[in-house]
Amino acid sequence: MKTDIISVNDKTALSKIAAIIRKGGIVVYPTETSYGIGADWTNPHAVRKIFRVKGRSGEKRLPVIAPSLAVMEKYAMINEETKELAEAFMPGPLTLVVPLRNRKGTVAFRISSHRFAHELAKKINGPITATSANRAGEPSIYDGREAIYLFADMVDAIVDGGRLRKRSASTIYDTMKHFVLRKGPITGKAIARILEKR
Repeated sequence: MKTDIISVNDKTALSKIAAIIRKGGIVVYPTETSYGIGADWTNPHAVRKIFRVKGRSGEKRLPVIAPSLAVMEKYAMINEETKELAEAFMPGPLTLVVPLRNRKGTVAFRISSHRFAHELAKKINGPITATSANRAGEPSIYDGREAIYLFADMVDAIVDGGRLRKRSASTIYDTMKHFVLRKGPITGKAIARILEKR
C-alpha cells in the first residue's frame, strides 16, 4: 500500500482525507491530544483494518470524534445530562460514554478542539474513529515524523501536523454509571458542578 503524506497546512488536505475515509480507507491524523487513526466508524470493514494496523484484537470499541451533538443523536441515545456536559466542555478533552441507539452496546465520543480533526468530522458529517495512532501496548505518538516512520505503507494517508504539544488524554465519563472511567484534564468535581445545577 502506498501511503500519501499530506501536510496539515495543505489547503486540499481536508477534501483529500475525507474522500479516503468515505471510500473505506484509514488515515493517521493529528488531534488535540496525540495522533489518531481515523476511519468511518459506521464502516465495519474500515474499522477492522484499524485493528490489524494496530496489532490488537477487535474486542474493544473504538472512541470517535463527532462533528456535533446533533449528529451523534443519529447513532446514540443523548439524554439531558449528556447535553449539559457537552455544552459545558465540548469542543474539548471530555469523552462521554453513551448507549447506542439501535443496537446493544455503547460508544465513547468527543467533539475535538483540534481544528483539523473537528473540520474533518464536519466534512464527513459523521463520527470518525479516534483511537491513538500507535501499535498495541506502545505509547501515543506526538510527532508527524514518527507517525510516518511507523505507519507508512500501512495506511492510506498520513496528515503531518508536525510535533504536537503533549497533553494528557481526555477525561472519559460514563453517562450511564455516572462515573469517571479515566481521569484527565476535566475533573470529576468540574463534571459534578455542572450536573448539580440541574
